[in-house]
Amino acid sequence: MIDLNDFSFFAAVVQHGGFTAASRATGVDKARLSRHVAALEERLGVRLLQRSTRSVTLTEAGQSFYAGSLGVIENARTAWDSVMELKKEPSGTIRMACPVTMAQNYIAPILPGYMAAYPKVSVMLEATDRLLHPVEERLDVILCAEADVPDSTSLVAREMGRVRRVLVTGRSFLEQWPLPSRPEDLAHLPTIARLSDMHDEHARWDMVGHGDDALRVHVAPRLVTGDMRVQLEAARSGIGIALLPETLVARGMAEGNLVRVLPGWFTPEYRLYLVYPTPRGMLPSVRSFIDYLLVHMADRLIQGPGAKGG
Repeated sequence: MIDLNDFSFFAAVVQHGGFTAASRATGVDKARLSRHVAALEERLGVRLLQRSTRSVTLTEAGQSFYAGSLGVIENARTAWDSVMELKKEPSGTIRMACPVTMAQNYIAPILPGYMAAYPKVSVMLEATDRLLHPVEERLDVILCAEADVPDSTSLVAREMGRVRRVLVTGRSFLEQWPLPSRPEDLAHLPTIARLSDMHDEHARWDMVGHGDDALRVHVAPRLVTGDMRVQLEAARSGIGIALLPETLVARGMAEGNLVRVLPGWFTPEYRLYLVYPTPRGMLPSVRSFIDYLLVHMADRLIQGPGAKGG
């Protein structure tokens, strides 16, 4: 095992012309310096210094090793200084991942504000529906649904809030079809579903009412897709009734091009978590990013307390 102290102590002895002078200059005990150099020579199998009672001189091998040691010491110092610089203020690169729809709906609207506030920070955002593990993928943070939180004691899972899906369609749909008056009516109307909703030829939607009534509805969708943006545009165009996250459809309903269907019914809430390695040694850039997300995602989600793990 290479000990960087060996390089540093050896170079100090050479630069100061002996063990005594090097000890005074570095504050390292003379005997310790001697032990490190002797151990270094033993591991290398060559003599690096010719010692006398008055001075030390470099052997040919010592001259070669000294020249290389200076580069090693300088690289180590540069690496150290670069980390110390990162710790002064948020800077460097943050690596984040989350599902595509979360990137579009939750991260995209607030990310520019963070980057404007912290100009020395760069962000690498991977929008993917593949399940990821922060440590294994060398990620600083991931945003995911509760079911996808990795099981690890080395991670912190911070609850960001909760999301529920609601029924919506476009205004042109109302010109062709009557609005349902109860969830069971959805079985007889054109609908738009996710791939994960499908079971055989039908989709299953689990709904709850304001009175905590629970109901499973079976529908035969006209369109099935895992892309929520495609579902949203199809609903807006009147293709059918879609069951989409409330945060995704809020703007369309406010602008009037989406209509809420069965407003007393929605899906059970599911939690969103921000997952990251335990905070010990966390860089200021990552900490600032997590704090920023906690504040600015709050307005977009139903709030739920707590953190788990780590």
